[in-house]
Amino acid sequence: MSTATILQIRTVVCLVTGMLFLPPLAAQADFFKYKDSSGSVVITNRLEDVPKKYRNRVKVVWDSELEAKDPLARRKAAAKAQAEQQERQQASRQTQAGTPEKKRSSKEKTLVITLDENTGQVIRSFE
Repeated sequence: MSTATILQIRTVVCLVTGMLFLPPLAAQADFFKYKDSSGSVVITNRLEDVPKKYRNRVKVVWDSELEAKDPLARRKAAAKAQAEQQERQQASRQTQAGTPEKKRSSKEKTLVITLDENTGQVIRSFE
């Protein structure tokens, strides 16, 4: 074989190998969104689930875009931020007062589980 042929084969092998490591765009997408004939918005995570007649209308939606538009996720994030802020305020009040809040002692009980051999019934009690 000539040197030019070996270089061509090596180039083709390198290109094919490189392409194998590049994931297709559809595999990187988290969700696929389209409107069906009734006007309903349908979101799926598998392109195979989209009927062929709607595939030309599919919009690729990334997970971060859905989270930004999801009102439930926004409310959860706001509630979490508010709870963290309240914890910080409570901690700062405790340090300003100079005396940390005392924790109440609780009676520790142990859960005891026994099996009644006659009836086969599980009996739970705290001791």
